[in-house]
Amino acid sequence: MKYYFIVNPKAQSGRGAVVWKKIRRVMKKKELPFEALFTRYAGHATALAREAAERNEANKVIVAMGGDGTISEVMGGIWDHEDVTFAYIPIGSGNDFARTLGISSNWKEALKGILKAEHRIGLHPGRLEFDGQVRYFGGSMGIGFDAAVCSSVDNLRFKALFNRLHLGRFTYLGAAIKLLITSSCNRMKIRLDGKEVRSFDSVLFMCGLKGKYEGGGFKFAPDARMDDPYIHLCMADSLSIPARFALLPKAIVGKHVGEAGIHMMTCQKVEILSSKPKYIHVDGEVLGMAKKVTVQLEKTVIPMVY
Repeated sequence: MKYYFIVNPKAQSGRGAVVWKKIRRVMKKKELPFEALFTRYAGHATALAREAAERNEANKVIVAMGGDGTISEVMGGIWDHEDVTFAYIPIGSGNDFARTLGISSNWKEALKGILKAEHRIGLHPGRLEFDGQVRYFGGSMGIGFDAAVCSSVDNLRFKALFNRLHLGRFTYLGAAIKLLITSSCNRMKIRLDGKEVRSFDSVLFMCGLKGKYEGGGFKFAPDARMDDPYIHLCMADSLSIPARFALLPKAIVGKHVGEAGIHMMTCQKVEILSSKPKYIHVDGEVLGMAKKVTVQLEKTVIPMVY
């Protein structure tokens, strides 16, 4: 067994590099074969993961070390490689993927789970297409308000300070509160699994999840499972500003389900058409704005240990 660590050294304001030095000492002490591949720019983790996956070696474990966005990039490199095993050590501000699976934010515990393969599941990578581009995700995608929150957090002046204080989750909450007032709604049409088109008049956001959480801890899909073959959709439609604020604390604990204006659906493919361009994201990484988006699960199943 050889371990490839895809390391984002800048994750959580440089904590990625610090944690890697500690993990390297453990791997050397245990005399386990490993290699570290460091990301240098956006999208680099995809190329590094692809390079590792295509090496002529058996029994490879590719370990993503960074935030949820690093997971998205690594998935882009291994989505069609069922012969590699995926693993994750969370070093981000949101850590929604890890929250769903119960992966510890303590690197020692996370590494221990990987090396002992305490849990094993199979992941269906998510695929998002827009404007001729394709991106993959492990935990979530979104269009509208939730993606706008991610964009706001990325541009927050004090994000680095909050990350150093391990308060990254609160940056998402603060951005969400502001955008609940200012976010506009649009008409949206969706088609699930190629069936009839459904229309909605005033959509605040729609997210598609493999895990239970997104946006730094909002439990938008309480029934989701990482290892089931479905995308769990959560849509907020026709909500007044007071209703948005009433639902925010409920969404943190997954109690928004069943409330007026909240639509929960499951599918393997969803086609989305918004009346106006909206922010979109995969695993918290903002991709820009788009009107037409297609999201589906790949048929491949990537083994994961944690």
